[in-house]
Amino acid sequence: MKIVQSFWTRPFLQAKKMLVGSRLNGGWPERKYNYYSIALSYHHLRRHYPQMELVTDLVGKEIIVDKLGLAYDQVTLELDTLADYDPGLWALGKIYTYKIQKEPFLHVDNDIYIWQPFDSNISEAALVAQNRETSTAHYTETFADICKYFPYVPGYMKVMKDEPYIPCVNAGILGGQNIPFYQQFTDEVFDFVNRNHEYILDNMEQFNSACVNVVFEQVIFYALSQAAGIDISYLFPSSKNNPPGIGFLHEKHLHKGYTHALGYYKNMRMVYTLVEHELRERHRESYDKINDLLSILEL
Repeated sequence: MKIVQSFWTRPFLQAKKMLVGSRLNGGWPERKYNYYSIALSYHHLRRHYPQMELVTDLVGKEIIVDKLGLAYDQVTLELDTLADYDPGLWALGKIYTYKIQKEPFLHVDNDIYIWQPFDSNISEAALVAQNRETSTAHYTETFADICKYFPYVPGYMKVMKDEPYIPCVNAGILGGQNIPFYQQFTDEVFDFVNRNHEYILDNMEQFNSACVNVVFEQVIFYALSQAAGIDISYLFPSSKNNPPGIGFLHEKHLHKGYTHALGYYKNMRMVYTLVEHELRERHRESYDKINDLLSILEL
């Protein structure tokens, strides 16, 4: 299975700092940690997978390939097509990446680090996600606001609005063999975003940006898969939410040799210093290159 990573630079470089849940600096406390994470994620995946693709924009290629020297087998410059979308909609870079895939794939976020390959139940599955998410109050609150205020809400979302919690998946990894499903899913997401885009542009600062992105990526994915009767294979099938400690590198042995420094983990000193330490000790050339470029303001 092909490993795919993506990097849409507008949210990373241009997101408004006051926007709740923005991806300024990739969600890390300083820009350098995002570069460390991108490099560490790449190197750990490369140990186990010979075929890796990067989907990005021109600026992303200049950063990741030309400057950092990360040698993806294929680099696709498709994300410049998203120039008219608000950078607060940061998950659209991933959605567009799923949309253009023509063969089985696994998209892996660049805040994920693996120490062993994924099991065959992941690489051979029709649909793949990290785990379920079934009881996140912030998602439910944002979902209720979306159903109340957004001009367009599809029927399959409206029927969920009175649920105590909105079920979805964690899309730290997302992919599978069922490419036609991904065409339907991404078409639905862009239809939802496009029909609400003017309202989103005018009101994004009133919402939790992270939760809005969760709704159009993770909630719609789950809802459509359930409607189609397609099973999802999870990396952590017994988890009803993100496994405790999933973002701690020193607890990787508890999580199948897998770490996902999602959300709030990025601002934990223990996490970002361990990401830096791991890159410095295991991939010194990349570490030094990042710091040299930062020192001369080239990153």
